[in-house]
Amino acid sequence: MPAVKGQKIEAKYDGEKLYALIKAGKNEKEIMIELGVQSKPTLKNHLLKLMTEKKEYLEIPGASTRTRASSPVYKKGRIVLSANMLAGIEFEEGQKFIVKKTEDGLKLKLA
Repeated sequence: MPAVKGQKIEAKYDGEKLYALIKAGKNEKEIMIELGVQSKPTLKNHLLKLMTEKKEYLEIPGASTRTRASSPVYKKGRIVLSANMLAGIEFEEGQKFIVKKTEDGLKLKLA
């Protein structure tokens, strides 16, 4: 079927290549690049199909559902940062932060 203008063309399923990449310990981003997959839902569908074929549970390192690792969300007049975004930074509940506007954007600093 020919491509329609504005329509994304996703990579075809290649179970053996996906299986080899998972077994090699490649992370989600590396696998997506290697397979030419443009979206996480497509990768998840490929993974589910592979697990059904292999009858084996498989995990892709770095792939998890409903996490917000690097993209804060602006809603209801607030910027929401998840705990995943702050992983590795030591702080306590109730800790205050300083937000500074710079030429590069916003900078967040522990108070």
